[in-house]
Amino acid sequence: MEHLDLGQYDLLLFDLDDTLFDHSEAFENGLVDTIQQFHYLQEIGHSEFIQTFTKHNHLLWPRFSSNELNFHEFSLIRIKNTLKELNVSAEKEISLKFVKIFQSSYLDRIKPYQELNEFLFELSYSVGLGIVTNGTVFNAFEKVDRLGLCGIFPGSSVIVSEKLGFSKPNIEIFQYALNVFGSTADRTLFIGDNYFTDILGAKSLGLDTLWINKYEYECPQKEQPDYMLRHLIDLKNSIKQ
Repeated sequence: MEHLDLGQYDLLLFDLDDTLFDHSEAFENGLVDTIQQFHYLQEIGHSEFIQTFTKHNHLLWPRFSSNELNFHEFSLIRIKNTLKELNVSAEKEISLKFVKIFQSSYLDRIKPYQELNEFLFELSYSVGLGIVTNGTVFNAFEKVDRLGLCGIFPGSSVIVSEKLGFSKPNIEIFQYALNVFGSTADRTLFIGDNYFTDILGAKSLGLDTLWINKYEYECPQKEQPDYMLRHLIDLKNSIKQ
């Protein structure tokens, strides 16, 4: 990636999951930890369960992000649909127990990344920093806390879709974030891993974008991010001194 001139920006906005931490790894490891606590799931291969669970997570997410389902409903239907596809019968109490254990196991897998935290702390002296994330208020702040980022991203700097009633890629959530920080689109850089919700969403309001593209995918549409990196920590060596 070409060097980024930090002087162009007053504000850097970050996605949370798979941008500020490896959500996918925590998600999968949390699932494995949870499966091991249910003997009737031991006969199902971990990869098959994770693949099926993840599929139903993606299928149900639009209903959650549009507020058709609350997070509890989303979580319960997700495991019920997963077990149904895997031909596993379970009482509602067992499904509820799975939801509770998985939530705890997933969060327990989220750990601070010291090098990144130090880099973000240094950045905070030069430019405003904020988070814009889809999901629940509880999970967002719990993740920030477990990552050791509360000092860098205080409560007012974390914008959560559940609280607002609209989510990325809707233009409203990006405009709301600009209003909160008193910034303008032309002086703001959005950094995220999801091409559709983060990159296209931010671009729709005229923000510059940095795509965290871990697997170096080709852009699925003609719209190009302004910058691209495999990992957020790589930005440390890409800022023009």
